[in-house]
Amino acid sequence: MELDTIDKLKITFQTLFSSFLSIELILFFLLLLILLIINFKRKNKFIPIILSAVFIILIIIFIIMFNSYALTCVDSFIMKVMDYYYFPSTVVFFFIFMFMGGVFLFSLFSKKLKNSKKIFNYICSFLVFLFFIIFISFANLHEIDLADKEMLYKNDPIISIVHTSNLIVLFWFVVTMFYQLYQFFKKKFDNEKEKVES
Repeated sequence: MELDTIDKLKITFQTLFSSFLSIELILFFLLLLILLIINFKRKNKFIPIILSAVFIILIIIFIIMFNSYALTCVDSFIMKVMDYYYFPSTVVFFFIFMFMGGVFLFSLFSKKLKNSKKIFNYICSFLVFLFFIIFISFANLHEIDLADKEMLYKNDPIISIVHTSNLIVLFWFVVTMFYQLYQFFKKKFDNEKEKVES
């Protein structure tokens, strides 16, 4: 049975209000949302901590109750990652190129980023840009159809270029994650230090 978007939306809303449990869940999430909005003004530190604890507990309960589904999801994710690692997608490479373009533009106009992080972002972005242009030029020079996956996977230089770009983006992501964590804890430590001194 094929359904259009309107039919799918109707069925979704019917399902949402079809049982008492669904209504309870809607009210519960609305209450949480209102609580978070009110907390913008009050700035109570306990509310984010309590909500984080509730969120983590709910995830643990879900994993325990639906462990087979959770394991299937994890296995599927690992398989997709491994599949992409050994058979890198040239389609994904285009979106990686676009993403790093966004990173470059953000770094260019950001006033909050430190110069060291900006330089790191520039280097990673330029490397991805360079590899993407080489990838396009090589395919064009050797008359390789970019839409032909079989032909692309048989070409070692193209797959190597895509793979190297993926490693650069992975390296950028790991460094950025650690950088953000460092900034978060540094800011928290500095705020605590200021409170103690005052």
